Amino acid sequence: MEITTVPVHYLNAILASARRNGCDTQVLLEAAGIATELLDSHKSRIPVKNFTLLTTAVRDELQDEHLGFMGSPSRPGTFAMMNYACIHCPTLGQYLSRSMQFYNAVVGNYEIRLTADEDISCLKFLPQSELTDPSHFTPQTSMGLVHRILCWLIGQNLNLHSVSLTHARPGYAHDYNMLFRAPIQFGQEFNALYFSSSYLGAPNIQDESTLEKLLELPSLQLMSLPDYQSSLADKIRAMIKRDVEAQFPELEPVAEKLGLSSATLRRRLRSEGTSYQIIKDDIRRDAAIYHLGRGVMSVEQVAAKIGFLEVTSFYRAFKRWTGVTPRDYIKKTPAG
Repeated sequence: MEITTVPVHYLNAILASARRNGCDTQVLLEAAGIATELLDSHKSRIPVKNFTLLTTAVRDELQDEHLGFMGSPSRPGTFAMMNYACIHCPTLGQYLSRSMQFYNAVVGNYEIRLTADEDISCLKFLPQSELTDPSHFTPQTSMGLVHRILCWLIGQNLNLHSVSLTHARPGYAHDYNMLFRAPIQFGQEFNALYFSSSYLGAPNIQDESTLEKLLELPSLQLMSLPDYQSSLADKIRAMIKRDVEAQFPELEPVAEKLGLSSATLRRRLRSEGTSYQIIKDDIRRDAAIYHLGRGVMSVEQVAAKIGFLEVTSFYRAFKRWTGVTPRDYIKKTPAG
């Protein structure tokens, strides 16, 4: 799934960690082109390029790939060296075994443990030091990244049966769809990914040359690696995202193109935690944030660009999406 904007709660989590570790967060925000005022609304979203600039700045300032969330730092380059040490393993199971040995010996903030029977494997992420992470940023993003890397390694979707997280369900849990395509159980004993044990024998199709290309990507783009499984919501986004300037098609023709009845489409989207209206709103919201952030179009032009016939309707919708008006967003966001 392509990530174009990032919810502000992830931004606030990283800034809180940077602040706890002695960073000047105002300097970091200015370097990333993010206005402080955008942090005030829980509905705000940040363009992915600005979020990537911030995470890179925090990593470099702290010299820590874990962004200060763990008990001790993981020096930049550790993730790359772990993958170089494991890339020649012939199967996913052998890759996991060696990468766990490397990580547990060299990093040690988490013990990563694999248990498997004939049917289901459980990959546990067990903290070995105190996490200063009230937002639970570290486990969810680490597990999401590991899942994407494993999918990349075998060139196919590693279908998750379920995901366990120790923290309570947050109000923004719907954003976890960015990371996982599986039922999520909150308030569990440990953080874990569950998947079929048959994947352990899947061949590793990557090598050092493809790994080098992978490691050129910023961390957030690694989170956007394909999981080789298009959800119904993703298929619909791909179908309609170019219609943002016009009127989106009604639900019925979309369902027909997918070979589904309207009722079945609604039910399946509901099972994915979304709806056709939410998909349309998300496309328009991200397009509006992109065009307003560039600073080359007026509010009226942006409204027309994303399919609003009346500017007042665009104002209401944008404030509902982000917590601020379009003009306030422009004032608070450096053009880029």
